[in-house]
Amino acid sequence: MAQPKIEKLEPSLSFVDIPEPTAKEIAEAKKSLRDITRAMAWPVHRWPIDRHICEYNTRVHLPRTYLCQKGGEDVRVVRRGTDVNQFIHRHYLNLLEMHKGGEDWVNYVHADQVVSRRHEYLGPDPRVAGYFFDSEGEIHIKWWDAFLKDQWMDGDKWSLNVMKDATGKWVVRD
Repeated sequence: MAQPKIEKLEPSLSFVDIPEPTAKEIAEAKKSLRDITRAMAWPVHRWPIDRHICEYNTRVHLPRTYLCQKGGEDVRVVRRGTDVNQFIHRHYLNLLEMHKGGEDWVNYVHADQVVSRRHEYLGPDPRVAGYFFDSEGEIHIKWWDAFLKDQWMDGDKWSLNVMKDATGKWVVRD
């Protein structure tokens, strides 16, 4: 008796065949996730509600000005167990020492610069929308400015990339 021919199938993670999303579905998912991200972004001058605990020793990149245009950035060490949200809040609530630079930076909150805080140079309403971890595990802040309606990180603009996971749910892809 002849043996039946056995064909090898490519392994897959899902037992259900997920159809490719249309351009309209992708646009709707991107808008929905963008709106959620913006709604969850916390103002850097207010105490953060959520906790984001650092799982390992790393560094965080803290821009001095909007889009790092003139001031560059500060890089600070964050220890394991530190709440990154509180660390960032405390950093930007500190007063800016004018003798260390900043005379030509734009203060978006008030022009007299009598008592200038660091967050006032990031934009009119800077909010932390999330974090990006680079290949070395260092943290970069994703900013959302509610007044300017602008999303930026370091010296570039950022946008959400969405995709469907193995279960068919929309997720953000970095």
